[in-house]
Amino acid sequence: MYKERFENLSRVAQKVTSSLEIGDILETIRDEAKVTVPSSREACLLMFDEEALHYTRPLHCAVYKNRINCQLCKRGRKTIEGVLDQPLTYQCSYRGDDTTGGSEKAVCEVALPIHDGKKPLAVLDVIAKEGHAFTELDMTLLKDLADLATNAIINTRNHWRMAQEKLNMDQILTHLRPFVPETVQRIVEKDPSAPSLDKRDVDVSVLFLDVAGYTKISESLTQEKVNFIIEKYFSSFLDVIYTHEGDINETAGDGLMVIFQGTPEENALDASRSALEIRKRTIEINKELKGRFKPIDVNMGINSGVASVGMTRFHGAAGTRMTFTATGPVTNLAARIAAAATDGDILVGPETARRIKGKITLHERVSKRFKNVKGKVTVYSLIRPE
Repeated sequence: MYKERFENLSRVAQKVTSSLEIGDILETIRDEAKVTVPSSREACLLMFDEEALHYTRPLHCAVYKNRINCQLCKRGRKTIEGVLDQPLTYQCSYRGDDTTGGSEKAVCEVALPIHDGKKPLAVLDVIAKEGHAFTELDMTLLKDLADLATNAIINTRNHWRMAQEKLNMDQILTHLRPFVPETVQRIVEKDPSAPSLDKRDVDVSVLFLDVAGYTKISESLTQEKVNFIIEKYFSSFLDVIYTHEGDINETAGDGLMVIFQGTPEENALDASRSALEIRKRTIEINKELKGRFKPIDVNMGINSGVASVGMTRFHGAAGTRMTFTATGPVTNLAARIAAAATDGDILVGPETARRIKGKITLHERVSKRFKNVKGKVTVYSLIRPE
C-alpha cells in the first residue's frame, strides 16, 4: 500500500506544483480521483466555504462543463449532507442512481470532508461504477487526495486572510502616515535647504503600544466593524500623543511606537502621562461601545535613556525610504517591556521609574530577564495591581 500511495502522491504533486492557481490545483486533484481509483465513475469537488469566492474562482463541474461548482450536485445528496453534519468523518453509502433517468440500481458513493477542524470547507465526492465498490486501498488513496486538497485550500485561505489583514491595517493607519513627526518638521523648518537628519544621541522616552487580541477581533468581526473599532480607538490616541508632544514614528500592524524628547524628566513624564490618558480613553470607549463590541485592552511599555535618534534609510529596488526613529538598547528594552504587559497594563523600565518617582504613582511588578538584555530588569507599573 505504501508504494501505491507514494507513487500516486508523487504523480499528483508533479501536476499540481506546475500551477499557482488554486482553482486549477483543486480541479486537478478532483480529476485525479478517477485516475487514482479506476473503479470510480465520476468525481466532484464541492466548495462550501463562504469565503471561497475571495481566494479562488468557482470550480467547473468535471461531468457537465457548463455547471459551476456543481450547484445541482449539492442538492439531494444524503452522503454529502452527512459529511456537512459531521465534518470530521467521511461518509460512504449505497444509493439509487439518480443520474441515469431514475434507475434504482445501487451505486457506491463516498464523500470525504475537507475541513479546518471546525467546519467543512469543501467535499470530495466520488461515485463508483455500477457493480463496483471502493476497496480499502481505494479509500486510502482518496483520503490522500482529500488531504492534498485540504492543505491547498487552507494555505490559500490563510494567505488571503493575511493579505486582507495587512491591507486592513494599512487602510486603518493611512491617516497616520501623512503626518511627519514634529521633530522632523522643526528640523526642516530650521534649515530647509540642508536639514540635518542624521542620527545623533538624544535622551528620550520610548513608548510601545499594542492592541491585545487583534487577531481574534479581526477573525470574529466583519472588516467594516474592525475598521470602525481600530479607527475609533487610534484616533483618540493620536490626540493624546500630540498633546504630550510625542512623535509617532512607526505604525506596525496593530501597534504604535512613540518617541518623547525634551529633558530627561519631561520626556519620561510626557510618555507616562500619555500612557495613562490612553488607558483612560480606552476604558471610556469600551463603555461607549458596550453591548455592541467586546472591550479591548491596550498594553503599553515605556523605557527611557539615550538612544540614536534620526532618519533611518532603507535602500531597495524601488528607491530609498526614510523613517524617523530611535534605535539602540533603550528602544529594544522598551519593546520587550511592552511585550510583557498584559490585561491593559502600563509597564515602565527602572530609568523611567526613577525620573517620574514622586510625581506618578509606581507599583513594582517584578524583576525579570528579557531576551538580549543583560541581567535582571526591575519593571514597574503605572496601574494598581488587581
